Amino acid sequence: MQLREEIRRETVLVWALVWPMILTNLLNVAVGIVDLKMVGSLGPEAIASVGVARHVMMLLMVVTIAISGGGSVLVAHAHGAGDRRRVGQVAAKCMGLMLFASLLLVTPTGLLLARPMLLLLGAKPEVVGPGTRYLHILFCGAVFHMSNMGVSGILLGVGRTKVSLCLLVSVNLLNICFNYLLIYGIGPFPEMGVAGAALGTVLARGLGFAASVWILTSRRFPIQVRLREWWSADLALARRILRLGGPRSLQGVVRNFSRLMTIRIITLLPDSTRAVSAYTVAMQTRMVSSFIGLAFMSAAMSRVGQNLGKGDQQAAEHSGWISAAIAAALMVVVAAVFLLFPAQIMGFFTDDKEVIRLGQAFFVIVALTEPVMAFAFALGGALRGGGDALSPFVYASVSDLVVVTLAGYILAVPCRLGFTGIAIAIAISSLTRALPTSWAFYRGAWKTRKV
Repeated sequence: MQLREEIRRETVLVWALVWPMILTNLLNVAVGIVDLKMVGSLGPEAIASVGVARHVMMLLMVVTIAISGGGSVLVAHAHGAGDRRRVGQVAAKCMGLMLFASLLLVTPTGLLLARPMLLLLGAKPEVVGPGTRYLHILFCGAVFHMSNMGVSGILLGVGRTKVSLCLLVSVNLLNICFNYLLIYGIGPFPEMGVAGAALGTVLARGLGFAASVWILTSRRFPIQVRLREWWSADLALARRILRLGGPRSLQGVVRNFSRLMTIRIITLLPDSTRAVSAYTVAMQTRMVSSFIGLAFMSAAMSRVGQNLGKGDQQAAEHSGWISAAIAAALMVVVAAVFLLFPAQIMGFFTDDKEVIRLGQAFFVIVALTEPVMAFAFALGGALRGGGDALSPFVYASVSDLVVVTLAGYILAVPCRLGFTGIAIAIAISSLTRALPTSWAFYRGAWKTRKV
């Protein structure tokens, strides 16, 4: 009876933590979908430009994941132990690292490598020009995006995901408004096309950065960051943050490298511009399921960390399994939508019949393993909350590199399955990730790790 009550209580706590993150992630997806819808009216080349450019951007932004993920785990442990001073110290170091990495690493590297990376990926000439302009603008505003993600990770650690939701709602609504004005040149605004989508995003994130600084320094929230501590020379704390978040960051590198290589494989197919457009639309829409899985990953990481901070290993284990079960159940609904309405989903973005046909096959195949993918995401987050950042990185990397990239190439090109082969490889990768992740969490070695 006591165990049942404890499980019920933990279920309520996990759901209270995760639903604002689901809404936040869905809003992020919605903004991306609206961007593609606006840009899609300019033609398949514009969709391909934004799609390829975003994958390049995501590859170079993975350092953000390291700082945000590692900081969130340490904040969760400090919050669970009731150490508010330590919470503020970790939050300050996270923000300092974000500013340092964005201004001295991400922005200069992105501006330098944007065009060469697009060319390396085999992008067509009509894609390279708009894609380069899009990336240059986004990388100039990288500091805003990275800082906003840092604040979201800190708020997750202290369980204030509703605040993060409100912040992201505001930023995303501003993003849509600015993009509409700048893509089409409404009123006094210039008509900038693809570049307007990037500038609108940067302007919205800049305003979000100003709000983030207020959240961190206001007495209304349980963080209490002193601005002067952003530049403190606490190298030991910085190393702990990067040690915990580093594998997750490397996982982001592997995942985005895999997606870039997937695009490179797609460029080997006939009518590659339409195939890249279909992949861009399909992956953007699939972020609905991916971000739901990521929400449960973050919730499991936070709850496991908080429970271990209190010294309650049993509650930490319950947090992981409960998060994974709810994630898989919710993903069944998303998978059903993908299975029943693939043509309608693709038709929302484009009227190109070939792009729609390719996207339909993708959704039908990938939908079959979406619940498994969400289950693996949640347990991966639970392992990270327990201080085991390496295992989920290894399992995800093998799935992304070996299965998606290698198997995708073999199925798409030598086996002549084309774009359908890519979808089959992505579906299989969910299974190869879920099985070892579940076993590692079940074994329980993470319970005694020191963070």
